[in-house]
Amino acid sequence: MHSGKFTKIIATLGPSSSDEKVIKELITSGVNLFRFNLKHADMAWHVRHIKKVREVSEKLGISTGIIIDIRGPECVVSIPSASEIKLKKNDLLRVCVVNSECSGEKDILLSPDEIPGLIDDGDVLVVDDGKIELRAERSEKGLFLKAAETGVLKTGKGVSFTNKKISVPTINPQEKEVIKELIKMSPDFFALSFVRNHKDVENLSEFLLDNGSKAGIISKIETQEGIDDLDLIVGKSDGIMVARGDLGVEVSLEKITYYQKRIIEKCRASAKPVIVATQMLESMTTNPSPTRAEVSDISNAVRDGTDAVMLSGETAIGKYPVESVRFMHKIVSFNEKALRVPAALEFSEDRTFSIVKAAVDIIKSDNGRSLSKILVATETGKTARIFSSFRPEIPIIALTQNLDTLKKLGLSYGVLPNMIDFPEHGLVDVTEIAHILLKRGILSKGENIIVVHGKRWQDPGNTNSLYIFNVN
Repeated sequence: MHSGKFTKIIATLGPSSSDEKVIKELITSGVNLFRFNLKHADMAWHVRHIKKVREVSEKLGISTGIIIDIRGPECVVSIPSASEIKLKKNDLLRVCVVNSECSGEKDILLSPDEIPGLIDDGDVLVVDDGKIELRAERSEKGLFLKAAETGVLKTGKGVSFTNKKISVPTINPQEKEVIKELIKMSPDFFALSFVRNHKDVENLSEFLLDNGSKAGIISKIETQEGIDDLDLIVGKSDGIMVARGDLGVEVSLEKITYYQKRIIEKCRASAKPVIVATQMLESMTTNPSPTRAEVSDISNAVRDGTDAVMLSGETAIGKYPVESVRFMHKIVSFNEKALRVPAALEFSEDRTFSIVKAAVDIIKSDNGRSLSKILVATETGKTARIFSSFRPEIPIIALTQNLDTLKKLGLSYGVLPNMIDFPEHGLVDVTEIAHILLKRGILSKGENIIVVHGKRWQDPGNTNSLYIFNVN
């Protein structure tokens, strides 16, 4: 697969990684998808750098995906006067209603705009994955937030509320306008922050479709509400992110590992890709090598069966973005081979599942002796994702004529999506397809591959054939 690994690596683009040379090094070091976080920088920056990533990818001949991370119902802090505020214990921050009100060094804004009006005296706000804790004090002079301890409050960071639910729309009017513009960039996925329930996913899906986008939706699970509605959220989403930062604020820290494993298990049982994110190589933001605990964290995520691992500040603002990706690559590629991933729960009894399971059993019995690749024709991506959920030890070559399917499959473990024009007559002729893939360098003469497809190309839901094919 990409650089000899099956687990996908997502890198967040930022000031440390926006240079063309660094983007090239990130891709050649193993990055499969780039994340653009709308909490930081303006839309023009994101548009410019999405174009840059695609230009570099095209020059390299390596496909990379684009994930746009939107705020959704997440509360975010902004500091109009600076990029950060150094706080001492008991310092007071004044919450302004509009930007024009902010004049002091400790004046801040909270968005969406409805948030300040929903905060009560005594509410506890936790910022930046728990690094800053603030207590609300409301008086005739307005809303103030008192710092519980010394720390550095940074602009653009997410805010969670302890033991309080804040009711705001899935996406506010201002963010809708931003999303409309970014739809023009044809991203592969939109990642929705702070998903509370499946209705949030439905709301975003409806908005995207109404505006001509079939981009996938990645639901970020970072609230107890999201955990409580997990089954329906997984069913409505195209992928799930275990967003451990804010989740660790919303629930007790000792529960994080349990929820991570439960979410991964649920996603594999539903054949939906899952990402493990937050603080995976946090120390490499400032250090050239990871801690032993971080290496163990990534290794355990691989063993749990994650499809992808994500870097945030490590590549966005860290001193060692390329080195972080290289370490991530080494850790996942070794542990894919060394650790046995638990079997996926058997989630379906339909024909496609049965055929894929039979193919996986053949691959296991072969034990890597003769079968080198899986070739699957897919219109919706379902067959390829089911294969991926079993975590086979050989690559999955997914052939499709559907561009939206191609993009979404780029997140799935072990899947190498390929765009192909299927023969016009519709009947399956693997020899003809194999000849095309030989020319592309995807297949090699003499290798044996396992092939799964329907009687006709582009006939979704009718996978009915399984056999071994010798490429010659």
